[in-house]
Amino acid sequence: MFAGVRARAICATAALALTYGGLLMPGPAHAGTALLTCTGTQTVTYHPPLTNTPTSTTVEIRETYTSCLDTAGIASGTGSFSLTETASCTSVNDPLGPPDRPVYDWNTHQKSGVTFTVTSVDRLGNGTTQVTAAGTVSSGFGEGSKAIRTATLPDLSLAACAGSGVRQQSGPATLTLL
Repeated sequence: MFAGVRARAICATAALALTYGGLLMPGPAHAGTALLTCTGTQTVTYHPPLTNTPTSTTVEIRETYTSCLDTAGIASGTGSFSLTETASCTSVNDPLGPPDRPVYDWNTHQKSGVTFTVTSVDRLGNGTTQVTAAGTVSSGFGEGSKAIRTATLPDLSLAACAGSGVRQQSGPATLTLL
């Protein structure tokens, strides 16, 4: 199973469903309308590369959003964060680890710090892995808003996992602030 972005245990999937229930209900500040919705790409880099042997790995995540719809003139932005975990091509790691805390830099020169506290990792039928995170904007643009990030990453190459390892994965991503 995917080991890049910190995967939470199965109980976290249930927590994500409960969180989604709260995220999708209209709140007084935004009345159910998205403050910001962006699409782009998430790239995950592993140092050292992932293999079939669990190893302490630094995971760098970079998100590039090229198409954003909002109420404040934001059209694009980037975000990044990193973490260190014991990971392999076949393991689910750090089920109760600390939150992901990316900072997004927007084309308007604004920033948004987000704390993602619940993450769900699902293997899809076509072999890709969908990583969904839910949290709150902790600073900057949208402070106090709910945040949902989804990335779909390609299946890990079995040949690479058995050999020199998987150095990087990249796939489509969305970010919504509610």
